[in-house]
Amino acid sequence: MAEEVISDFDRTLSRFAYNGKPCPSSYNILDDSKIISEECREKLKALLHQYYPIEIDPQRTAKEKAPHMVEWWTKAHDLLCQQKIQKSQIAQVVRESNAMLREGYKTFFNTLHQNNIPLFIFSAGIGDVLEEIVRQRKVFHPNIHVVSNYMDFDEDVEEQRERYMASYDIVLEKDETLDVVNGLLQHILHQGDGVETWGS
Repeated sequence: MAEEVISDFDRTLSRFAYNGKPCPSSYNILDDSKIISEECREKLKALLHQYYPIEIDPQRTAKEKAPHMVEWWTKAHDLLCQQKIQKSQIAQVVRESNAMLREGYKTFFNTLHQNNIPLFIFSAGIGDVLEEIVRQRKVFHPNIHVVSNYMDFDEDVEEQRERYMASYDIVLEKDETLDVVNGLLQHILHQGDGVETWGS
């Protein structure tokens, strides 16, 4: 049996679509929610139209795309910070969204938990949102460890932005060797948080 399971979240553990309709990513859940102003939503949409063609451009290398993706992510995050979202609003936003986990998710999450296998979710999305999705499906077990971008709701907007940007930048790293992910995993495993490593 596996020592641990490592997974992405958006469109990996969560559904890409259901009944022909796209399901939102953890970022889309906030973008499309009622707590985001119409003005902010329009600005986020404009950023999507500007930067998404660059992201999917087959003529550009990952190195060429990277500064544009950093710029997009930074601008979008600044807009979300200006909305002054409250932590208490996250649960409601998730409940009102069309976010769904993949078919068979209960068996997947529960089997790992029952067999004491750690599940590490590395996500470039919003950790507060993705945790709430899993929690509302009643499968957020103690063996789950999330490495993602978290919002610090108790600080002013500028401090919040700086802390968020300084947390985990795996969203900006195209690392097909998985060196970054494996490095973070080893760091977490050796923090003495009670996670057992087998066969090491």
